[in-house]
Amino acid sequence: MKTYKFTNGDIITSNLDSKELMKRMRRLDVLRVLTESYESGTGVNICKKALTAYNKMENFTGIIRLTKEEKDFIGYMLENEFNNEEDIEVLNFYLR
Repeated sequence: MKTYKFTNGDIITSNLDSKELMKRMRRLDVLRVLTESYESGTGVNICKKALTAYNKMENFTGIIRLTKEEKDFIGYMLENEFNNEEDIEVLNFYLR
């Protein structure tokens, strides 16, 4: 288990190497940002899962499990014309 110390004082433990850890944290953060504007329903559920996984300090994996309904919702989110390349990449990742 590796320990990572961030400049803001956070300490995270994980079996991931630093590059993979940062990639997964970024992916979760983008998903959180894309879903945080929803006030109820599936969007809120996805946002909560992403935020919970992002904030996990011990044995961080960056993995979340989405239901079929949540994956359908993400598929719907792909249709947003304001998505940038990174948004589309993250949404497609969670559709797998």
